[in-house]
Amino acid sequence: MKPSMPIGALLLAAASLTLTACGGGSGSGAYAGKSVCVDQYATATVTDELVKGIRGGLADAAGKGLKITVQNPNADTATEQTLAQTFLNNGCDVVVPVGTAAAQLMSTAIKDVPVVFAASSTPVDAKLVDSMGRPGGNVTGVADVIDPVPDIDAMRTLMPDLRTVGLVWKLGDPAGESQARQAREHLGKLGVRYIPATITNGSEVTQAAESLAHRVQAIEIPGDTTTLSAIGGLMKVADSAKIPVFGGTSEVVEAGGVLSSTYDYKVVGEHVARLVRAILDGADPATTPVVVPPTAGLDLNLTKLGTLGITVPESLKKSAVTTH
Repeated sequence: MKPSMPIGALLLAAASLTLTACGGGSGSGAYAGKSVCVDQYATATVTDELVKGIRGGLADAAGKGLKITVQNPNADTATEQTLAQTFLNNGCDVVVPVGTAAAQLMSTAIKDVPVVFAASSTPVDAKLVDSMGRPGGNVTGVADVIDPVPDIDAMRTLMPDLRTVGLVWKLGDPAGESQARQAREHLGKLGVRYIPATITNGSEVTQAAESLAHRVQAIEIPGDTTTLSAIGGLMKVADSAKIPVFGGTSEVVEAGGVLSSTYDYKVVGEHVARLVRAILDGADPATTPVVVPPTAGLDLNLTKLGTLGITVPESLKKSAVTTH
């Protein structure tokens, strides 16, 4: 069913789309006439790396006629709705939404075209699939399941006197909600008090950080896409208050966080590309299991830890796969 939206609003929403990439589509080859449409959802290091991996993984197919289009609605829900209709109107053969929020919208709006989500950490909780092994329907994908427990344990190793942690995540986001719940449960078991600061959109992230700055010893980011897209503002507040930020993804560490379990998101994107290729070659999304790549390990920001005066045990240094 087409969304009931005035023409002016449709045009305005369409104008806000950012066309970020387009390639392939030559007139001949095994994939001539086929197209893959990627919804990047928001601009962030993670989503950029995912798209890079997807495009790289599909480069061979693009050389055989596959058209690849990437659009970025900048996390705007109305624009997302317009984009879903655009993908349908353009005859996309596979739709690839990046992140849980985009995957939910696309899977709701698109029922007759395969949807391969990229990097949803909670696809079952988000009701994208019936199960990881047998998704059902027209949706499958690649899940970046990150457990916040190792991040919390690593912070306790760094700060044995840790007693109060702030949590920032998007209210209602399945990825953020699930990981925040796990974090709260583990912090509770450790006797660490947590203070939640939820947001509804990216513009509220800095304010959430300000509400926590002088009430907590550290801030954890459970890792939803919306919060990550505005991590810079949060980090400025934390730096001013001289408190460490941890969790989320490697993007948090690159922005000035102290540690996070991490995926190589370019590699995750390559997994997505392989799944897309399988669907194009005839695989049924309903019976194609969700792929869960292995995490790369711990990303550790030794420079920021030194600035904060936090001593890093050699054992933790040795467990890190990436240091800054």
